[in-house]
Amino acid sequence: MFLLAFFWTLYFSLHSLLATTGLKSAVARHYPKVARFYRLGYNQLSVWGFLLIVHYQNQLPANRLFAPPQPVVFLGYGLMGVGLLLAVAALRGYDLAEFAGWAYVRRGAVAADGPLHTGGLNRLVRHPLYLGLLVGLLGFWLLAPTDARSVFVACNLAYLVVGTRLEERKLLQRFGAAYVRYQARVPQLLPLKWHPAAKS
Repeated sequence: MFLLAFFWTLYFSLHSLLATTGLKSAVARHYPKVARFYRLGYNQLSVWGFLLIVHYQNQLPANRLFAPPQPVVFLGYGLMGVGLLLAVAALRGYDLAEFAGWAYVRRGAVAADGPLHTGGLNRLVRHPLYLGLLVGLLGFWLLAPTDARSVFVACNLAYLVVGTRLEERKLLQRFGAAYVRYQARVPQLLPLKWHPAAKS
């Protein structure tokens, strides 16, 4: 389990490092012709790295911490379903071409010049995609609480905490005062209060 935890920690650390504005800016300065492919390459590296570690994880012995009763299993499936719905709904608020990286290939850095979106699920929390992942991960763990899944979920939760903070810094740099006002109105991750739709 130590090696698995190391792999996931390394993966999420690289994931966060490669997403920093400073590194992306340095690539753009030194390799301007490559910069438009950065986001696309980043996503490809993220997906294949993730799948590689999951493949390794699935080869490990499945040592259950406890046997969940049937109601807990049903709850796990329900949470995974809710998490998936939240993630899909959250993605509808993004420019998927920019999210995947194709917009940068076609238009370059101007693809990042879109407005701050505060409609949809973003009225409830500032990071609805992370909320969907959080709910889904809890359900995933409840279905089969093994030691390997526990390491996977714990590393993901740690990443969500750190990743959310890093994302907040980037959004503050990008949107400035508009994002400060948005922070004051809408909770970060847990929908503790509801706000009417705000104008972008």
